[in-house]
Amino acid sequence: MGQGESVFQGNDLEDYKALTFLTGPEITQVLKRFRELVAINKPHQSYTKWRLSKKQAVNINELYQNPFRERIVEVFSSQNDGSISFEDFLDMMSVFSEKAPKSVKVSYAFKIYQGIYKGERPGGAAATPNAIDLYDIREIVHRLSGENFADEELTKIAEAVINEVDLRDDKTITSEIFEYFLSNVPDFPSSFVIPLSDGKEDRHVTSTVSVQPDATVPSVKHRRHRQNV
Repeated sequence: MGQGESVFQGNDLEDYKALTFLTGPEITQVLKRFRELVAINKPHQSYTKWRLSKKQAVNINELYQNPFRERIVEVFSSQNDGSISFEDFLDMMSVFSEKAPKSVKVSYAFKIYQGIYKGERPGGAAATPNAIDLYDIREIVHRLSGENFADEELTKIAEAVINEVDLRDDKTITSEIFEYFLSNVPDFPSSFVIPLSDGKEDRHVTSTVSVQPDATVPSVKHRRHRQNV
């Protein structure tokens, strides 16, 4: 960007350093990367007004190969519509960095998996609130395996998984059970990482960018990652 840390407004950089797990140079690099993604050439326009649509966000290099890419952008979208602002992107790169503590990664993994199944449930039932249920497990297994299992096979696998960790015998996994289960998976933090792309062959994202209106958008500053989640 050529201007180093001066591209940030006011005390934004210090706030970002305090409330994410990234250093100043790393945050500056994230801003540079986001500028590349939005492909915008308006030097006088604030980076806080740039925004990728959900369609664009799921196709960035960082997420393109991730089987949970749509759910990830939904979780990190501050407007809850799948669109991504710079601060949403910074938020995501902080959580998926190698420096983020395990507690934060576990919390976000739970948010991504809970309610991930969007299909119809028996009797028109809604997703189980605040818990990962059998249908979510089915969807997770399907996405991770990449296999076209029959419904019966998916159900058997999901039941085996949920029976292994279901401590309350109600066919659900609460956040507490999820955290307990992952506490016994030492390599989880190192696997829950998304490296910042070098931007080469960014051919999956269209050049069209959405520009955020002047209204205030919930930002990374208020998510306080430094606190244990």
